[in-house]
Amino acid sequence: MGSVTAVMATADEAAVLARWLRDSVAPAPDLVYFTSELALDRGDTNYQHVPPQGDREENARVLQDH
Repeated sequence: MGSVTAVMATADEAAVLARWLRDSVAPAPDLVYFTSELALDRGDTNYQHVPPQGDREENARVLQDH
């Protein structure tokens, strides 16, 4: 288990990192999770899966919606 933090990143920039992690480092659909500082500030301690498929735009939408 490990973690990567994208500091001062937009959802679009974080989506590039998340997709690379999902596709290159941990290529299994249920291994890469994410959360955001905003969600944690609101008390949401649940992590969300990075979508198992999808391009940068789709992943950025998921990250932004969280």
